[in-house]
Amino acid sequence: MNDRRERARSLSRRMEALILALTGVVILFVAYGLWMTWDDPDWVGQFIIDKLALPNSAQFSIFTIRLLAAAFLVQAVMVLWALQALRRAFHEISLHDIVSTKSARLVRLSGLAFLVNAIAMVLAPPLVSMIVSLDMPVGHRFVAISFSTAELLAVIVSGTLIVFGHLLAVAAEVDDENKRFV
Repeated sequence: MNDRRERARSLSRRMEALILALTGVVILFVAYGLWMTWDDPDWVGQFIIDKLALPNSAQFSIFTIRLLAAAFLVQAVMVLWALQALRRAFHEISLHDIVSTKSARLVRLSGLAFLVNAIAMVLAPPLVSMIVSLDMPVGHRFVAISFSTAELLAVIVSGTLIVFGHLLAVAAEVDDENKRFV
């Protein structure tokens, strides 16, 4: 029994390290994007033109580019929040029993954080298209709405984490009850 618990704790430590590495990668990409936004806004404008399949004649103001950077930064912060909530859950599991009310609460929190991020992923295309349309003449403005597999996957993962957290909470209650009998 102790060998299985130690294996679970070891796996939790590995997951924690993996999430820390992933957090570092996200921070590097965000830092690079912000640096490019402030250093060469035209590059970011061309990137947006390519991503949204806009005509090459489209021009963006510095304000629009920085507003887009702020929107992407908010979404990146939400991803980092979700990753840190999940890392804290694995950290709690690696230090204590696998089944505890605190680890259950942290897993549910990470599920909620990923759900908020999934909602932000769904709201991002309309927001980005509205921001990009600010600099376009009347009659050329647009709103893009999309729902792809990435958003669906984010909703499924967040739902799974929330349900798993609830199951951990119920298991922790049963475990506490069993400890009182013994």
